[in-house]
Amino acid sequence: MSLDLSVIGIVFAIILFIIFFAAVVLYLAFRIKETFREEKKRGMLAVKVAFLIGILFLAGGSFYFFAQILTPQSSLPDTTPPDSSLPDTTSPDTPSPPSNETETGKPELALSVSYPSRTKMSTVITMTFTITNPTEYTAHDVIIQTNVLFQDLEIVSSTHEIIGNVIEIGDVQSGTTISSLELRAPSKPRQIDDTITLTYQEVNEIISQQISISVTGAQQ
Repeated sequence: MSLDLSVIGIVFAIILFIIFFAAVVLYLAFRIKETFREEKKRGMLAVKVAFLIGILFLAGGSFYFFAQILTPQSSLPDTTPPDSSLPDTTSPDTPSPPSNETETGKPELALSVSYPSRTKMSTVITMTFTITNPTEYTAHDVIIQTNVLFQDLEIVSSTHEIIGNVIEIGDVQSGTTISSLELRAPSKPRQIDDTITLTYQEVNEIISQQISISVTGAQQ
């Protein structure tokens, strides 16, 4: 309803302006005619004619600017270049992401430790570290960190290099990687508790597991 009233108001204003402009033009034409007929002096006649013509141009300029105001402004085209960092979802050649990709695009490892919870003194036991990588990404610089395990148990053999308290695994690809140790129990009864930590270059959260081995009795 408000739009209809505004349109009617504009049309009414235009009609009034045209009537006013036509009246000014007719009046000026009449005055110019009377000036040429009544005025005898050339200097005064020129001044009057120039004045009337100036008023005529002023009225025409007013009409022009009024028409410019009523003319709707055309919107400028959008010249902003498209963001090249965004993928073109309209292209049929855009490859779809693999279904087995993780949200982070990084490997996610899991650790499990297999060992006997009880053993006799000076007995050789086997401890197995199983590292699982369910993603398609390779984990780099994988190590297994211990605290006191190798101080309490003597290393007999290992499938991977051991430096100090660290087992060097290296790169772990998709699938399962196993590191196996043969350790000799101490010659005295004791309780061995330790925390095994798995770390790698892309790790987000610490992966750790507690182990506990009771060394009792005489040698088997």
